[in-house]
Amino acid sequence: MKSIIGFIFCLIVFSYSFAENPSESNFPGGYVSIGLQFGKTQQNTQFIDVQITPSIVMIGPYKQNIQGYLFLGSSLGKRFSDGKSLSYFDLNINFWNGLFTFGTGRGTFFENGERYFRKKYWGGIGIIPLVLSRDYYIKNELEYKQKGLMGIFPFPMFGNNFYP
Repeated sequence: MKSIIGFIFCLIVFSYSFAENPSESNFPGGYVSIGLQFGKTQQNTQFIDVQITPSIVMIGPYKQNIQGYLFLGSSLGKRFSDGKSLSYFDLNINFWNGLFTFGTGRGTFFENGERYFRKKYWGGIGIIPLVLSRDYYIKNELEYKQKGLMGIFPFPMFGNNFYP
């Protein structure tokens, strides 16, 4: 946990090194977020996810003629349910424009040395740091479906395509 806090602190400090004149930076900009999700499976089992997600801007209004930002990122997380925990890693793409946000991700759950393919979708109102999410994974040829509400705490990293 200490290493994650240190990692986030370094990224925030690094971010502000571009903040004086981000439009002239070589870094495109992005964010690091911490997410906390409360959800339930199709069998009504409750779970809690904790994840960290670094993302960078791929497309934004300062360089392209688009009314929002398209981010590419990854998530590293842990899910807790029924006294067990499993880890996951996803690659994500999401769109945000202040009014709404939505995205998708593909990745892998890791449990007891086994790997399971996972896909997820989310959406919400852009100015509220909460999203509704759905994710699916296949284990022993059965598809498991989950839904949840995730709170997101973003830390912006300003750059040439993402600044106030």
